Amino acid sequence: MRTPRRVAGLLTAVPLAAVLTVAAAPQAAADPLTEELCAGPVADLKAVQARIRAHNARPSVSSSQSYVNSYNAEAATLRREQNQAISRLMDCEKKLDRVKARYPRGEFMKPTNDATKKIDAAHRGVTDEEKRAVTHWSPKTYEFLRYGQGKAGMTKRLDRRPPKLPPSVQRVYKALDETRPSFPPTAYLQGVRAPRTGTPDPAYPSSSGRRIGSVHMDHIVPLRRLVAFPDFLKLTPRNMFIVANSPANAQWLSGSSNLSKGSGSAAFASGTSPAWRREQAKLREKAETELKELIDVLLKNQRS
Repeated sequence: MRTPRRVAGLLTAVPLAAVLTVAAAPQAAADPLTEELCAGPVADLKAVQARIRAHNARPSVSSSQSYVNSYNAEAATLRREQNQAISRLMDCEKKLDRVKARYPRGEFMKPTNDATKKIDAAHRGVTDEEKRAVTHWSPKTYEFLRYGQGKAGMTKRLDRRPPKLPPSVQRVYKALDETRPSFPPTAYLQGVRAPRTGTPDPAYPSSSGRRIGSVHMDHIVPLRRLVAFPDFLKLTPRNMFIVANSPANAQWLSGSSNLSKGSGSAAFASGTSPAWRREQAKLREKAETELKELIDVLLKNQRS
């Protein structure tokens, strides 16, 4: 079986024959991002490797047939469990490769310990019933644009005053909002670095003469909406932070356009160009799809 390429150093060989021990493979540093985002299968692989080392440390030859039979059976079990762990890890790597390929220059931000504790404290107050109920929270009418023939722009502005979240979920939203990371202007968001101040602001009609005075990182899918995504609240606090601030959900905006949209989507930024709002609406739909895919990958592979 092919081993996961970024964690090959985690592997130790199970005896090829039950009565032959095989030296452990040299240890190498695993890819930190893989260890973070595929924490479940990585932990499973490390656990079975520890059991393999203990197995290899025991005598493989004995005058007792029952001992040899037991040793052989354990070797077969460990070999099977290692293959299962490798298969899981390879599947996680493959799915993450697809996610990361869209943003080759993007970076997955990791929370500080203080941020994790803050999100965890808020998350502990959310009941299973609330996790299920919040996913029915206006899933498609909430800040969704409809552009088309005979429609000049938005038909709903619910995202300016969105429905109230349950208090416990509101606390998760606030914790995520208060722990958002700082992105350096050299960071690539949606494939580009932060625009320079003084340059024309693409959010406004060129005839306005508006120029960029400051630059902000914007969550494409607002955090108030993200916490209502199916399965988002089933993620660990670390993974909630990673999803919220992932390359799929971050873009650079001018300070003017960011502040004019409040806590909602940039597709509702007041006074901006209709063409720019249409682009933002398409970007928002793309981000929703990619975030749901990332949530699925992390939920399946996180360490409980």
